[in-house]
Amino acid sequence: MSFRGTVSVRQLAKRWFTDCSGQFALMLGILAPAVVGLAGGAMDMIVFMNHRAELQATADAAAIAVAKEASLKGWNATTASEVADAVVASSLTNKFGVEHSVYTTIDDKARRASVRIDQDHYAYFVMGLFAGSPQISVSSAAVVSGLTTLCIIVQAPKQKDALVLNGTSSVTASGCSAYSNSKSPDGVHVRDRSVLRTQMTCSAGGYRGSQSNYRPIPITDCPPVSDPLEPRARMIDETVKEGCDHNKVEVKGGKRSLYPGMYCGDITLTAGAQVHFEPGTYIIRKRLEVEKGAVMYGNGVGLIFVGKHASLALANDSTVSLSAPSSGVMAGILIYGQPAGAARKFSIISKNAQKLTGTVYLPDDVLTVGGDGDADGSCDTLTDEDGSILPAEASCTSDTGRASDWTAIIARQLKITAGSTLVMNSDYSGSSVPVPAGIGPSSSRVTLSQ
Repeated sequence: MSFRGTVSVRQLAKRWFTDCSGQFALMLGILAPAVVGLAGGAMDMIVFMNHRAELQATADAAAIAVAKEASLKGWNATTASEVADAVVASSLTNKFGVEHSVYTTIDDKARRASVRIDQDHYAYFVMGLFAGSPQISVSSAAVVSGLTTLCIIVQAPKQKDALVLNGTSSVTASGCSAYSNSKSPDGVHVRDRSVLRTQMTCSAGGYRGSQSNYRPIPITDCPPVSDPLEPRARMIDETVKEGCDHNKVEVKGGKRSLYPGMYCGDITLTAGAQVHFEPGTYIIRKRLEVEKGAVMYGNGVGLIFVGKHASLALANDSTVSLSAPSSGVMAGILIYGQPAGAARKFSIISKNAQKLTGTVYLPDDVLTVGGDGDADGSCDTLTDEDGSILPAEASCTSDTGRASDWTAIIARQLKITAGSTLVMNSDYSGSSVPVPAGIGPSSSRVTLSQ
């Protein structure tokens, strides 16, 4: 059935496109700006949202960086601003005249760092008409949790007396913590009248001693702590080369300076010698001994002990004052014993080694602090130059670390012997020597809170 005068859809479309009256062109001219505006606005919105996401990611990174730096160097507003600015500069580019403004605030009591980033003057197609000034503003905050800081890590996995104090010795580490990875029930052992004072003592196994030996009582069954300096050790090992710059060195009396390099023979400082170690790295393949009233001092010094014959002996009558480098692969590391396949013995018996700023890092070796080298609870018998026996108190009384900004020890085994006083200071923010990551305040945890 059909109706006269009916026009099909195809015919209507044909008339529309072939109409010469200009109506279609007129409508297209009217609609085109709107269509282009909608398309441009959609693209503009995508760019705007991408910018916001990029700014937020940068603000998060800056807040975390500021909080980490503050936990290491102290909550300083100027330093915080410098760190945040550096993160923003490395992450964002000022294209097409865009400007980024960074605002940083810190709260040392809450251990919180806040960062705000404003963006302005980007040539958006449409969004610039509605975004106002600043066009985008984002903020982020990070907090430092876990106030425990590490300054003693003993790494022997099963050994009895991995961390041991005897006689009348003492360790004072009130601002930091001690960890023993030994799973032995006697992994930490404080004997006799000795006292271990720490922020916290944690043993992967157990401990032995009375309540009077500990301040506070150790926590047991702690998870072992991995070696935080192992990555750094690999970097240091790559710098150790073959060859010799110096062979046997003996300084008897007088004043002298030693210089960085490879020392292939024994180094002996004796008879009241006063020896200045110039800043730099000293690679030592044999024994370094300071005895008979000799003095060893220097700043920016890194000592690397290499090979099975390498060892350190700071005698009771020596005086030692050293600080670690502030830059380079040895930054923050005063003494490093490169693993040699068997445990070696390093001893600090000096009654005047009050300044040892930096890390004593002996991952496979035994460190003895004090004059009771056999750890039997009594002072070892020593003789004077004329063969006379020194009084017991003079033989083993020692004072280590008291004048240091901070000190950290990582060793396979740590023995603190009779008559010894070891002070582990923790003035990290007041020191020019940086603390290696993973020890000191860098063992804290930083998380975003906003």
